[in-house]
Amino acid sequence: MSGRNPYLTAQNALESPRQLEYRLFSSVTRALMDVRSLMQSKNPADVAKIASAIGWNRDVWNHLMPEVLDEANLLPKETKVSLINICLFVNKHTDRISLGQATDLGPLIDINRNIMDGLR
Repeated sequence: MSGRNPYLTAQNALESPRQLEYRLFSSVTRALMDVRSLMQSKNPADVAKIASAIGWNRDVWNHLMPEVLDEANLLPKETKVSLINICLFVNKHTDRISLGQATDLGPLIDINRNIMDGLR
């Protein structure tokens, strides 16, 4: 078996790029919300869940950047600059969480929700 989910592949074929982006941000935001209550935990399993969620969120943002910077991208320059700045913030805040210098996932969740609102 190839490991690909034929139902997910069919769903992706029926969705617009905006719908796919919305679903991706919805999923990663849900993951962040699911670990929010674990932020004070020292349990290794909880710490691993947190690391996975914030790492996934960072990956989503870092994979978005080449698309934003692509010359063929028709977004207004101001929007591109804003998205780049958001990505930089996401990376910085994620680093602070990883280093134990921050425990609030709220800013990451709020950013993702705002992006989702824009994708509707």
